[in-house]
Amino acid sequence: MIKVLITDLDDTLYSWIGFFIPAFYELVDELSIILAESPAELLNEYKKVHQEKGSVEYPYATLYLPAVKKAYPDCSQKELLDILNPAFHKFNSVRKKRLQLYPKVEETLTFLKQQGITIVGYTESAEENGFYRLRKLGIDHLFHKVYVSDSQYVSSKGFPTSTKTQIVHGKKPNPELLKEICNYESVLPNEAIYIGDSLTKDIYMARMAGVTSVLCKYPCNTAEMADWYKKLVAISHWTKEDFDRENQIKQECVTKNIRPDYVIESFDEIISIIDSIG
Repeated sequence: MIKVLITDLDDTLYSWIGFFIPAFYELVDELSIILAESPAELLNEYKKVHQEKGSVEYPYATLYLPAVKKAYPDCSQKELLDILNPAFHKFNSVRKKRLQLYPKVEETLTFLKQQGITIVGYTESAEENGFYRLRKLGIDHLFHKVYVSDSQYVSSKGFPTSTKTQIVHGKKPNPELLKEICNYESVLPNEAIYIGDSLTKDIYMARMAGVTSVLCKYPCNTAEMADWYKKLVAISHWTKEDFDRENQIKQECVTKNIRPDYVIESFDEIISIIDSIG
């Protein structure tokens, strides 16, 4: 019997790449006008900052760009935020438009919670990004707990942490960490079901941990998705070691015939899967 649904957040509950990449590149275009610097040069600078901070979503990474420091060497952070506000406004405006839950996500999570299933999130995003999005989308109340990753970011105002978040250490795929989450939730691995969008990160991890795995493969524009992914790689914090590890796990998935227990094209299909297991 399934007692806990553990779900990835980005690109499982909503299209992260579908809002972040368009928003980020709009920010860069506006910033290039403000700084009179080429977008290509700014993208290279962002990539270095992201790798240094360990995240493509590090808050105010823009303030660390050499081009910004060179243009405004004597400005305070507050002054910089005012000067660069048009660029941040571009990002926020595109994000507001494009950050939306996939169809049936809210209804499905609500129904499962009413049926007594505990809803848990597990993301590689830090709290100031991952949990923030759940709040913006209005579904944070449906989660019993959200397991988030470490962050180097320390807000001067003190980021308002939630009692629902818990920091866990280690990158996906980490089967032992998934077992640890099951232990935190007082269930056995075979009493949990895990849903995610990545074979190498989510499904591999769940299969190795003995948790029922569900791969979401929503219909999408493949050409557009490929373009977004290419643009993501151009600014990503991923290192050569990260790419090598990804390729190694891909090969292992082939060698060990790692496949999801279930594949869904709409989030609400998870209901019948849980029913059939029960």
